[in-house]
Parts: sequence; structure tokens; C-alpha cells
Amino acid sequence: MAVAGDRILAVGSYEELKAIAGRWAEVHDLGGQVAVPGFNDSHMHLINLGQGMDGVDLSKARSVSDLVRLGQEYLRQNQDRAWIIGRGFNEETFAEKELPAKEDLDRISRDLPVFFTRVCGHICAVNSKALELAEINTNTDDPPGGSVDRALETGEPTGILRENAIDLVRRNIPSPTVEDLKRAIRSASRLAASLGLTTVQSNDLHGTRTLINRLEAYAQLAEAGELPIRVELQATMPTPEELRAYLELRKAHPTLGGKVTLGPLKLYTDGSLGGRTAALTRPYADDPATSGLPIFAQEELDELVAIAAEANLQVAVHAIGDRAIDMVMDSCEKAKRAQKDWTARPRIIHAQITRRDQLERMAKLGIVCDIQPIFVPTDLHFVEARVGRELAEFSYAWKTMARLGVPTAGGSDSPVEPCNPLWGMHAAITRRDQSGYPEEGWHPEERLTAKEALALFTAGSAYAAHEEGIKGSLSAGKLADFTVLPEDITQVDPDRLLTMKVTATYVGGQIV
Repeated sequence: MAVAGDRILAVGSYEELKAIAGRWAEVHDLGGQVAVPGFNDSHMHLINLGQGMDGVDLSKARSVSDLVRLGQEYLRQNQDRAWIIGRGFNEETFAEKELPAKEDLDRISRDLPVFFTRVCGHICAVNSKALELAEINTNTDDPPGGSVDRALETGEPTGILRENAIDLVRRNIPSPTVEDLKRAIRSASRLAASLGLTTVQSNDLHGTRTLINRLEAYAQLAEAGELPIRVELQATMPTPEELRAYLELRKAHPTLGGKVTLGPLKLYTDGSLGGRTAALTRPYADDPATSGLPIFAQEELDELVAIAAEANLQVAVHAIGDRAIDMVMDSCEKAKRAQKDWTARPRIIHAQITRRDQLERMAKLGIVCDIQPIFVPTDLHFVEARVGRELAEFSYAWKTMARLGVPTAGGSDSPVEPCNPLWGMHAAITRRDQSGYPEEGWHPEERLTAKEALALFTAGSAYAAHEEGIKGSLSAGKLADFTVLPEDITQVDPDRLLTMKVTATYVGGQIV
């Protein structure tokens, strides 16, 4: 491969390229190692990842007592903090499988607010001080699209908040400064580069309240040349007013420097499967009292998608449960009928609990699915118990999507799961957890080949972002974004992907 500037000049035999190279061309011999297109995470949260690296890491907790211990240890080492913030716990890995209560987190501190987010990001646990600051009590109404868990006997809040109710507490957390955000982005982008990622499509813009600081942080890093990777920002603008403000911003600032671009509208239509807030068409098998929690009414979602379509803006919509997926497809179909020149490919992020008829409809509508194979090692242990065998049959149905012609892109949703693309590919190829369970894979008929898994995190993610002309393959004219690996990942035992380390990551022809 010959590289000139930030582009690939040509690909061919050594003799062919030597003939077109100038006498001063540098030659880099990989010594039998392998170059692949740069990995591209189609959906993650880079700032949240970086902030999590600066807070309490709750991912290793295996009980409520562990959560308390980790919070206490963090407080001893960070006594200057005004809030104790952590992320990453998953009660499904606890022996008792119970969420913590405010009294548990009071053992960390009664004077400082404690705010612990579940791994999915759709549920949080807070202590009494956080509830007090947010003025959440027995008289507090549930906000639209959210709920406050309460004790059955007294109606007293338990400390568990779901979906939009999380904002009742989160809005009291002091907004991070531009320097705070830059520190988080630096840490997370360096980690991403070390894992072979050359592009991340990151949902880092959330409403207009914190928009300026976040854009300024990215702009300063881009201008200073401190971003090792490319970032396409996804923007959550959940009201028509905020969406229109974002559209004006995009007109004035389509990019924030050479490596940062403003991308699609990102919306949430439901919550998470782990938290039973993903919106299903039937009650949960393991909790018939609920069928999940839609974030929008259909009319509200229709309006937002219609505004985006009128501006030919891409929409990328979080939808996990089959009811939420129906809502997204209904909105997209209406918008396509009304706006014949809406050429931006609509995307469904996650698309976990699907039905066969939905997959066929996705293919007809040209909807791209941003899938997260790395969810399966975690979710395979509880999906069927949670949604029932019938709904689980076509869930995480990647091979079926491919057969039906549904375009797919590979992501991690980090920090929900690690953003290591090799681990994501391992999950796509094996559909096993990292202990090797189940031996044949969970629903093995939906496994992808190694080449399909690699394409998911390269060509698939480029296509999702309308960047297939400049990214996703090693071919003349495309950006010289590539990843060097010690072995050919399409030829090795898939379990080798769990321990393989990236040799080098190149962005625009430069090693980062």
C-alpha cells in the first residue's frame, strides 16, 4: 500500500508500488503482520467513557456491598469531590440480583450526594442527599418518559430512578468545565486509538444546556492537534426547539476541525433490556407488571423525525424493544412519504428484540442497524427469561439481517461495554461469553463469519455514516486510516481475538 499525505495512493504488489514511488519514499515493512481498514465504532459515548475513567468504576462489583465498598474507597482517595459519581454496576451479576437502595449508598456518605449509574445508562441509584437536593419525595410526580421507584407501603422513593427521572438528579450535578471535558476526551480517545479505532461515532451532545462547552472542548482539541482519532458527533435533541437550534448550528459549523464533524440526530425511544425499560409489545416474561417504558409518544417521535427529514438530516434512534422499533419504523416511513428527497439513511441503534416481520420491513425501508455484538456475552444469560422464547427467537439476529439485506454497522455503546473492536468481533463470530459459554454459541445460526465481523466494524460503520467513499476499505483515494495487527484475524482461532493486542494505529497516514 502506498500512502501520500493523508490518502491511500495505491494498493498492489511491492514491485508495482515501488515503480510509482519516488526515490525518497519511506518504506515500512510490517514483517508478516497485517494491515486492515481502521476500526470504526458506529455508536459509543466518548465523553462518558472518559468521565467514567475519572469516577468510581463499578463494573467489578458483584454485590451491593461491593458498590458500597468501592464508593467508600473512592471517597477516601478523592476527598475534594463535591459529588461521588460512578458507573457500570449490573445487578444481574449480583448473587441477590437486587438493585441498591438509598440506605445502602448512605453508607458511603450522608453529607455528599452519591450518583451511581447502571451499566446500561438507563437506571441510576442515588443516596438520600441526592434525593434531598433534587427535592424528590413522596409527593414527586413521575416525569414523562421516566419513573421513580417507591416503597409499596409508604410511597417513599427507594433511590432508584429510571429513564427521564434520572435528570431530576443529574441536572443538579455541576456542569463540567471545558477543561474537564477536554481531560475526559483526551483519556477516552487515547484508549480508543490504542484499541485500533480510527473513527468513533459518539453520542456526546445532549440538548442545548451543555452544548457550547462540549463543542468548545472538541474544537480546542482539534485545533491543537490533540485528537488522535476522528470523531463524528451524534446529537440528542429531544424537543423540536432544540433540534432546530442544532440544525442552525450545523449550517454554521459543519465541522469543528479536521477530525471532528457534526453528525446525525440521536434520539431515545425506550430504555434498556437489563432495566426492563426497553419497550416491548407484550409484558416481560419475568415481570408481567411491565412491558417497558417508551420515551416518546408516537406523535412526538413523528414530529422530530419529520423535522430532521425536511432538513435531510440523518436520524439514529435508540430502540431496543420490538415496540420501540415499530415506532421508529412508523416515523421513518411517514417521513419518507412526506419528504421524497430525504436521502440520509435512517438508523436504528441496538435493534435487539426484533421480530422477523420487522427485519423484512427494515430491509424495505433501507434502515441501517447499528448493532453491538459485545452485548451478547452479557445478555445471553438472561434474554429468554426476560422476554420469553418467542421474542428471543429473532433477537440479536445479525445473520438474518444480512440475509434479508439489512445494512449493519458495528459499535460498542461504550462505556456500557468495552470499546475493544476485537472483543466485539469475537462476540459476533462465536456468540459466546469470554468463558466460552455456551460452547456452540447462543442461537448459533446467527453467528457471523470472521470476514463479516471485520466488515461490520469497518465498511459497515463507514456506510452507516455516509462515509463509504472515504473510509471502510484499503483502496486508492480513501483516507489512510488503518490498523496493524500481529495476525490475520480472519484466519486465527476466534478466541485469539480476546488476547490479541493492536500493533499500531494510523490516522491520515500518521501513527497515533
